[in-house]
Amino acid sequence: MDYSSLLGPDRYDLAVTLAKQYHLDPSQVLFGYLQVVSQVTGGPNAAQADLHEPQVRAAINQEFDHFLKQRH
Repeated sequence: MDYSSLLGPDRYDLAVTLAKQYHLDPSQVLFGYLQVVSQVTGGPNAAQADLHEPQVRAAINQEFDHFLKQRH
């Protein structure tokens, strides 16, 4: 699943949906996503990390999916 809309204007709606699905609070979903984005893009290649780049998005989605499933 592509979770990148958690950075867009409809982020709260998706956060509420995911929160219900994974028994979390919407704020935990949003904060968790920001943490994952920071971890993936904050490494030594951060200057080249582009959130629109398919590889970066895939890495973020994979890590966030793992984050959600850990909490479930």
